[in-house]
Amino acid sequence: MKKNLFVVSIFAVVLMFGMAEAVPTKVVVKARSKDAKFIGSSMGGAAIVLRDSVSGKVLAEGLTSGGTGDTKKIMLAPKGRYDLIGEGAAQFETILDISDPTLVTVEVEAPMSSRPDTVKSSVQVWIIPGRDMLKDSIVVEVPGFTIESNTPLSVQRIDFKAEIPVKARIVMI
Repeated sequence: MKKNLFVVSIFAVVLMFGMAEAVPTKVVVKARSKDAKFIGSSMGGAAIVLRDSVSGKVLAEGLTSGGTGDTKKIMLAPKGRYDLIGEGAAQFETILDISDPTLVTVEVEAPMSSRPDTVKSSVQVWIIPGRDMLKDSIVVEVPGFTIESNTPLSVQRIDFKAEIPVKARIVMI
């Protein structure tokens, strides 16, 4: 009798784990320019894609939106290991329905306002069902600059030499 009860218990546990249901898990992703602020709406946001690293299936995608964050906190104040510096900064928020721990590749492309200057970065993270990834849990660093050139309106030729004034505005992403 005890042996039958044990077998039935094991069978019930196996069925329970085999029929795991998807659990809504909130995920927040932020894109931060290398050694600078967060990439927000003023730069057209950052395109975010969350992809199952094993199957390649897209789990979620969208754009970051919001501000670039608190300059004093991000750029000037000393930071400890667990200090949150992204409060109020641009982010992409989604809910993933996953039933198992999932290795996710987080792909970021930014800035979206300046297509020739976009840079791609990615990281991989394990996402556990029901364990929300909030605040500064996933911050992807994006290196690079945007360059806005002002083309000359006219060119002056003096003795077969051309003087071409070049003006450009170079900004960290």
